[in-house]
Amino acid sequence: MRVYYFQAPSDKPRFQGIRQGILDVLDAKKAFYVTSDGMNSLDIPAAELEALTETGGSMLDKMDALIIEGSTPDADLGYLLAYAMTLRRPTLYLYDKDVSNRGVLKYLGDRQVPAFIQVRSYGGDQAAKIVDEFLTGIMGEEADNEPTVKFTLRITPSMERYLQWKAKQMKMTKADFLREQIDTQVVQRDEAYKKFLKKE
Repeated sequence: MRVYYFQAPSDKPRFQGIRQGILDVLDAKKAFYVTSDGMNSLDIPAAELEALTETGGSMLDKMDALIIEGSTPDADLGYLLAYAMTLRRPTLYLYDKDVSNRGVLKYLGDRQVPAFIQVRSYGGDQAAKIVDEFLTGIMGEEADNEPTVKFTLRITPSMERYLQWKAKQMKMTKADFLREQIDTQVVQRDEAYKKFLKKE
């Protein structure tokens, strides 16, 4: 599990405690993480991380999930949320009940937030607990969604050309592209299947 953790710089010491609590949870879950200030769980020097990024696009592209502590206003908050929506990455947007960043939350409230983006408020030292619950949920889903069943599908040459083109555009394998399309365009939209799952 690779997690990007964003927290805007703050001069309030209490946010440093919140940050450390969240990083402790990431360490306990044995997640590889990169923070917005360049820190990472493997102590990889910032220059090496930049080199990794330059060879294959954005570091965010390589992350499985995002955790955003959005209590302090920052220009990157909107960008990160839009990026998460585009990549369809599980995202946890946290904000302090007492020091909430109303601008971004108002924007989120006016639009439909996708199910893979959770917006949660916290008080005191609850942030670490919320992060733990979030990671437990997505790590469980990740294990369940690991492709293990082999399936043979015959397609036409024109479908193959399209898949090659689309996979190259999306910077993913043809199999990953097909899996994503089946999941997002078929499985998640099939109401009859969802009812069937509830009965099991």
